[in-house]
Amino acid sequence: MKHTALLLLALALLPHAVQADQTPVSVCVEALEQLETLQTVAPVYKLTGGQGRQYLADADRPAEVARLKTIVAGSCSAKPKIRRREESEAEQLHLVRSPGCMEDRDRLSMMEKPEARTPEDDLARTRKRVVAQCPEVDLSNVWLVHWIPIPTPVPPSG
Repeated sequence: MKHTALLLLALALLPHAVQADQTPVSVCVEALEQLETLQTVAPVYKLTGGQGRQYLADADRPAEVARLKTIVAGSCSAKPKIRRREESEAEQLHLVRSPGCMEDRDRLSMMEKPEARTPEDDLARTRKRVVAQCPEVDLSNVWLVHWIPIPTPVPPSG
């Protein structure tokens, strides 16, 4: 019964773990990345239709962490070399889903609009950097970190 439930959870995650123009992300890598996301102190959310966000309540976070740990235990390799590769892939996925990468992709999208009148060399340079560091990934049905900018202190005028 436990293996059936784990398999069903893994199958439910699989369609949402495909990166654009890339191979599907393993269930292990997806679970490791989501675990890393939930272990931050920042609020986390899932995107809903349009620009909406569904935040995870603090009271629900431990149950979601436990669910992901179960998936990790059942789907990740016990072999150290393979496990290090899975963890490395999860770290990369976490970076690509980070608020910084999301901001970079949004900035590029704004620069690509005709009304932005971005010089072609600036656009090419930015596009190359964003594609290399922050490729498009599927963000549906995954927890994302809500970035809260910390205001920089303004020095007193004197």
